[in-house]
Amino acid sequence: MRAQWVVAAAAVAIGIGLGCAPAQAKTCKDVVSAKARSAVQLSDATRERRARDNAIANWSARARDTYGWAYRFWRRAEEKQVNCGGGASAKHCTVSAKPCRLY
Repeated sequence: MRAQWVVAAAAVAIGIGLGCAPAQAKTCKDVVSAKARSAVQLSDATRERRARDNAIANWSARARDTYGWAYRFWRRAEEKQVNCGGGASAKHCTVSAKPCRLY
């Protein structure tokens, strides 16, 4: 009899714990933009990838400096845009997104 009460109490506690779990809501800020350029003497694909990666790193630093440490993550951002172009000798990229935090 006592074992049934223990099992029932545990089931209720688990149910309450699952029902009260906080939802992870995103808090987003205004759009942040950043640019970068690469003229490394390798392939066009390498130049573009380096320009894109550097632009995202610049975006991260700008978002952190503007809104704080919790907003620095590109992977959490919303409304991401990446635009790259350039010629044979150099590539440039511009990125923009709304920085977000999870709490």
